[in-house]
Amino acid sequence: MLEGKWKFAIIHSLLQHGTLRFKTLERDVAGITPRMLIKELKLLEAHGIVSRQAYATVPPTVEYTLTECGRTLAPIVQAIEEWGLKNQAVISGSLDAQE
Repeated sequence: MLEGKWKFAIIHSLLQHGTLRFKTLERDVAGITPRMLIKELKLLEAHGIVSRQAYATVPPTVEYTLTECGRTLAPIVQAIEEWGLKNQAVISGSLDAQE
């Protein structure tokens, strides 16, 4: 359910900022394409991790928020972030050695 490159980045962004509009979320998740963001958000919504609120405005306004279930991922995302920061030198060294 949380496989892939982008889901944790999207969840992390929503944990940090709360409710975000599509374009703001796109800017915050560096490197993601609009098409991929739409795909990942639909999957997260289908699994009950993200909720989508559309407003009848011109142009349409859409906001995304973590559900209660999605917010329970906060300690997991934080632990992964801490692990990455703690092991950054080891990971970078391994990647350099492969090149």
